[in-house]
Amino acid sequence: MNFTSILTHFDPADDAEAGPQTATALALASAFSAHLTALIFPIDTALTAPSPADDAARLLEDPSADHLTLIAQRHNVACEIRKRTSFAYGNGEAFADHLRVSDLAVLTLHGAPGIGAQILIHAAVFDSGRPVPLAPAAQPLTGLPQRILVAWDASPASVRAIHGALPLIRSAAEVVIVTVSNDKELRPGQSGIELAHLLARHGAKPRFMALQRGSFGALERLMAAAADTESDMLVMGAMRHSPLRNLVLGSVTQDVLAKAPKLPTLLAA
Repeated sequence: MNFTSILTHFDPADDAEAGPQTATALALASAFSAHLTALIFPIDTALTAPSPADDAARLLEDPSADHLTLIAQRHNVACEIRKRTSFAYGNGEAFADHLRVSDLAVLTLHGAPGIGAQILIHAAVFDSGRPVPLAPAAQPLTGLPQRILVAWDASPASVRAIHGALPLIRSAAEVVIVTVSNDKELRPGQSGIELAHLLARHGAKPRFMALQRGSFGALERLMAAAADTESDMLVMGAMRHSPLRNLVLGSVTQDVLAKAPKLPTLLAA
């Protein structure tokens, strides 16, 4: 398994930020010699669609495609630029459609995502069946991650996240598997040690570390572990819960999706 096709989004409103917006996607596409597809559309069209006249003008005048093509050429990445020509359905649906025929998508976040960005992220993570790395613009990947922290709770979502991240996991210098032990009790066959054996058979270099949640939130504990192990990527499953359940019990997934992650975080549902 390898990444051959990577999808990303580029907002022409932030044309001056083309480098930070695409840094992680370009780094991964270059590392895997993958084809990169960039969907260009303003993120606020998730809420309001432009008029046909505005859309036509944007397609004729928008310099973003040329800017992004030049950046991709400097990285020796084959990059295809696609602009939206129909707004009969939402940005999230359009992005998920393209992602289903790609290997993964990279979305870059400038701080906590607004409503439009949240719609895009939710569709990518929950409606595509593909892994989605979320990359903070302030801390993009410049190459393959060298130490990966894997959050393991034996859920189907965490299984899919790990399987989706296998090309990255195999190439890392170390993979640290962590379980927040007093957050969810695992049966013996579900243990992180068993997962470490599996990943070792895939050619990875894993080790297992049990964490005590204590008085911290689960995401806080994971971020502390990432800092302690000097990890440059987090891999975790994404769970969709009801708003009431999130309010009463909290949700690591919701915390990640509502805030900008502190390091590149690969999610799969």
